[in-house]
Amino acid sequence: MPATLADIRRFLADHYSAEELDGLCFDHFPEVYRDFTRDMTTTRKGLMLLDYCQRRDRLPALLAVLARERPEPFGRVFGPRVSAADRRVNVNTATADELRQLPGIGPALAAAIIDARPFAAVDDLLRVRNIGPRRLAALREWCVV
Repeated sequence: MPATLADIRRFLADHYSAEELDGLCFDHFPEVYRDFTRDMTTTRKGLMLLDYCQRRDRLPALLAVLARERPEPFGRVFGPRVSAADRRVNVNTATADELRQLPGIGPALAAAIIDARPFAAVDDLLRVRNIGPRRLAALREWCVV
């Protein structure tokens, strides 16, 4: 069962302060950070982040960031319920750090993927040097466009 919006909202409220959400959004979701105000509550910031990620199909990217930043509580809260499909990375919008979380992707290949953007389909990753059919097969379930 995939993580629900309510689960993610509770996780944000339980494991992040308002200042920590500022940092998370500044680093990973600057479009959301720009709309934060000084007196905004943690709950409001979390809701804005969730709304942004849901409208732009960025929930998998958010889950990946949360898993990296808070691995222990993330594992306790989401455990095996979060599948590979929930953690898919959009190869057109992912940062180099997010791309390096994919199997077999290091810094050089992440940079090559970023340079080859945009992609119309996951199969377009074959345009990237050092991504052949075998590596693409390993990546396919982890990527979206």
